[in-house]
Amino acid sequence: MGSRGAPSYLSMAWMPEFSLEFSFRRWSAWAPAMADVGAWSLWAHKETSLADHEEVASVKAMPPLLRRRAHPLGRAALEVLYAPALDYVNQPIVFCGRHGEIDRSLAIQHALAEEGRVSPQEFSMSVHNAIPALFLIAKQSQAPITALSSENQLVFSGITEALTQLADGASSVILLFCDAPLPTLFNPFIENEPTCFAFALEMTEGKDYRLAYTPPIASLAHEKATSALPPASLLPLLRFVLDETRSALPLTETADWQLQRLAPETCRV
Repeated sequence: MGSRGAPSYLSMAWMPEFSLEFSFRRWSAWAPAMADVGAWSLWAHKETSLADHEEVASVKAMPPLLRRRAHPLGRAALEVLYAPALDYVNQPIVFCGRHGEIDRSLAIQHALAEEGRVSPQEFSMSVHNAIPALFLIAKQSQAPITALSSENQLVFSGITEALTQLADGASSVILLFCDAPLPTLFNPFIENEPTCFAFALEMTEGKDYRLAYTPPIASLAHEKATSALPPASLLPLLRFVLDETRSALPLTETADWQLQRLAPETCRV
């Protein structure tokens, strides 16, 4: 579902200031040519950049019969879920993808237009929660999945959803973000990500981060300074978590909602 701004009930001027605190305990990430934690650390400190590349995640830990059903974006997401650093143990998954496997969706629409029918398997894998569901099938897990899609402010939506699940009793929640460059026909309409990527953060109760709200009137002074961080992009969240020198990350266009760092030891690898 597309969105152009935080929901009105979350950004009205009469809302008092408040905060919600939490921690990220583990993380994993995948992108082409990003082989290890050191590579991601260099990227987070802007010493290297992500480049578009044809490399596809291998997902060797997944049974081949299931692995072959995933396209490159799905494989990237599966790779981070299987990562030993994440050590997945049946937590709820909040899956956040702006467009999902758009190449699969486009192929289905072309087939429908040209042939009047589509492959049942392709259709089943085109639904937005198909990738994390494939992972849980392989793991024989009955953990719940929440799948979110938004044109912008998806990071804000994902963190909010994970916090509600923690408040509802979950001991930890896996926040999974993924995206990939769109086909060229979309170039005039939307800003593309640099390459296919995925990253996962395990959110727990804690005191390392705060989701903080400041009434819009007080936040307008930050709008100009934060305009270089478009809320549509997902990657600034990972960079913020890995780069401990930054104290706040705007999550909305006017910066009324921010992710704030409360302690220097934020993400323990």
